[in-house]
Amino acid sequence: MATKKKEEAELSELLRDLAKNWKIMLPCIILAGIIGVFVSMWIRPIYKVDALLQIESKNNKGASMMNGLGGLFATNSPAETEIELIKSRQVMGSAVEKMNLLYYAEPKNIMDRLLHREGRMDISNFEVPWDSIVSENKYGPWFAVLTDSIGSYDLYDQDEKKVFSGVAGQTFKFPYAGDSVTIGVLDIKGVAGQKFEITKKRRLDAIGDFRSAFDVAERGKKTGILEFSYMDIYPDRAVAVLNEVASSYLRQNVEERNAEAQKTLEFLEKQLPDVKAQMDSSLMNLNAYRNQVGSVDINAETRLVLERRMRLQQDILNLQQKKQEAIRLFHSEHPTVKTLEDQEAALKRELGGTSSQVKKLPATQQEVLKLQNEVELTKVMYTTMLNNIQQLRLVSAGEVGSVRIVDFAEIVTRPTKPKPKMIVCVALFLGFLLGAVLVSFKTRFSNGVKSASFIEKETGFTVYAKVPKGNPSGTKGTRPLAVVEPDDVAVESLRALRSSLEFSMMDDSASVIGVSGLIPGVGKSFISVNLAALFAGMGKKVLLIDADLRKGRLHKEFGIKRGDGFSQVLLKAVEPEKVIFPTEVENLFVIPCGNVPANPAELLGSKRYQELIENFKSQYDLIIVDTPPIMLVTDAALACRVAAQIVMVIEYNKHSIEAIQDGMGQILKGNGNAHASIVINKYEHTRSEGFGYKYGKY
Repeated sequence: MATKKKEEAELSELLRDLAKNWKIMLPCIILAGIIGVFVSMWIRPIYKVDALLQIESKNNKGASMMNGLGGLFATNSPAETEIELIKSRQVMGSAVEKMNLLYYAEPKNIMDRLLHREGRMDISNFEVPWDSIVSENKYGPWFAVLTDSIGSYDLYDQDEKKVFSGVAGQTFKFPYAGDSVTIGVLDIKGVAGQKFEITKKRRLDAIGDFRSAFDVAERGKKTGILEFSYMDIYPDRAVAVLNEVASSYLRQNVEERNAEAQKTLEFLEKQLPDVKAQMDSSLMNLNAYRNQVGSVDINAETRLVLERRMRLQQDILNLQQKKQEAIRLFHSEHPTVKTLEDQEAALKRELGGTSSQVKKLPATQQEVLKLQNEVELTKVMYTTMLNNIQQLRLVSAGEVGSVRIVDFAEIVTRPTKPKPKMIVCVALFLGFLLGAVLVSFKTRFSNGVKSASFIEKETGFTVYAKVPKGNPSGTKGTRPLAVVEPDDVAVESLRALRSSLEFSMMDDSASVIGVSGLIPGVGKSFISVNLAALFAGMGKKVLLIDADLRKGRLHKEFGIKRGDGFSQVLLKAVEPEKVIFPTEVENLFVIPCGNVPANPAELLGSKRYQELIENFKSQYDLIIVDTPPIMLVTDAALACRVAAQIVMVIEYNKHSIEAIQDGMGQILKGNGNAHASIVINKYEHTRSEGFGYKYGKY
């Protein structure tokens, strides 16, 4: 619980720091928002299209035609393999070349891009003699400028020199730099005067750019459905490119499978004449032997032996084919290969067992049986080969591949990128973070003193009051804040200052209090005005003197028109009674600074100044002298020579301890017997200090 409260306190403290430094936070957030809007408008709209392809585990049509040979051409490639094949240079390079992605014409106009009204130029060919240009150190981009809405354009080289004029829909070739330039423009859209920068990419660079905009992934797990997607600034070109990739991959898949069948078909067709020759030779040998020995009758026993041997030999031939297919897929020690070898060995042993039956037959029948066996075997081989050739021809003619297109890409109307709202929100968040970082650095590296106890320890002077940051002016209208809002927390702190000053007064005689600050803007006039009003509220007759003869402002606080004042009294130009003005606060009188004299320091250091103060002591219970900043001029030290109490006003977290020590030392040089104290103005209380409570409403 304690940790949670500590974290909440730290968070609230951080938020207060950020709110206090709104002058840093607000510009960062506004600047980031402007940048976010600019970026969202600068990015060209990008459209994303997609297509679906299905990968089949095998070609069922080919398998049904080829029966036993169907397994030879079955394709069981996983989706990962197909994805890598699709991303190959063979597939993507074909699409890049066919869709003219090697050439690119970029519109060049900042306002048109921001307003999303850029033109478009589609190029089909662009060949430039780059070698001669590089040798002359003139390498650079080429430009085309649209001359009218019909499609005419002017071509400029890298030196922005006009070299050719052409029209869209045609390819031109013209001489240039001792060689020739070829340019073909398919179409141009835009207004007259639009400029396009034309470039030709290297093939590998174009393929790399295409891969960055292209993506393919399997939809679902082991579904065999591949989803193609492609992003382009032109939706119609994106559709054409993606459909070309799908069609190119489908075409290459069919050609690859057809090529395998063609290779097998060519091999069988080469072997077919030899098998037919063997069949004819065995048939001629059988007929010749029969003509030699005459007709030989084959009894039932011999026929059974012949049929059995024929069946065994055909089974052995089939097993040998299966074993060759298995060896293509597995190593020789695989269980499938071993099983086929064992079956082949068993059939060969059984075939060898029929040899003893053949030997029991007469010699004539043995020879006839042998010759007829050869004839039947070659017939089976020839017939099987003819059937396989016919099946392969049918497969080759009707091959559809293992891939089919499920959905072609279609034009979309809404761009995928950019997302302006997200960009602006991210920019604002980054601006907020930047402001927070700057505030953190400012806080971390600030050398301003915050702790009152640290000030007291290092300087030896007591901090009488810590006045919270509030109204920047000492009055509201022409009345002091202490009178208008007596319950304000700043007024409560000033009451503590008043009480401390009263306790430090040695006797009941009239006293002089000098109020000064280290630098301008710390709020010394605010302290002077309200402190005088609080003393007047106790029934004391108080005179408030504006001794800041250079930039005094007490006449503004009380609504007094600037004219003669304290400086004219010191110059003996007017009598003191004529520049003493009553205020709306009973018992409070004020002497404004008057017109700026030529020698304010000499006036405050004069004997006339001391005599005036002594004269005022007999007329007033308390005199408060508002002096200039001590760190800028010596006026404050001179004005405080007559003060029994000196109040140094400093600003919270603004001054170093060295500056405070130096300021106190300077103001006490001419009046070492005065009782000095410190007031911290614009103090920032923490929650633990009870900030926000008002005694009057407690």
